[in-house]
Amino acid sequence: TAIAIGDFYQGGVVFYIFQSGDTGYIDGETHGLIAAVADQSSGIQWYNGSYVTTGATATDVGTGSANTDAIIAAQGATETSYAAGLARAYTGGGYTDWFLPSKDELSEMQTNKATINTTASENSGSDFGVRFYWSSTEENNQYAWEMSIDSGSVVWYDKGSSNGVRAVRAF
Repeated sequence: TAIAIGDFYQGGVVFYIFQSGDTGYIDGETHGLIAAVADQSSGIQWYNGSYVTTGATATDVGTGSANTDAIIAAQGATETSYAAGLARAYTGGGYTDWFLPSKDELSEMQTNKATINTTASENSGSDFGVRFYWSSTEENNQYAWEMSIDSGSVVWYDKGSSNGVRAVRAF
């Protein structure tokens, strides 16, 4: 059967199907992104306490995993004291390849938040719990992009501020 947005699949909720031009798109195959069924944090800082440039500047769908890798490489071993480390440490559904979504991936989550909430609640998860969520996309050494899951507004914010985390993974 075809995989569709809103399906509970591989530990989470399908919220995006890759399209031609997306990183991760393979002609003739179905791949996309899955959101965790619950928040990993309602408030955690983006950085590990040091204002450094991580190189995690990609915004496009399909780039969140590479951004997360860059953040962890610059910020230190995967830890649960900052957003990217916490997302990577998540093991929902038995998978270990979760990551902090890129700016555009987070936007797709916001677009499909009602569907994510419904499917998550039906599968022992929960609705998005906070207003602002971190993306893996940084602006510079001090700021990273966040999104209001309620309104869809996207702004850069101080990396030391506290925002929510909802991990994603590709399939």
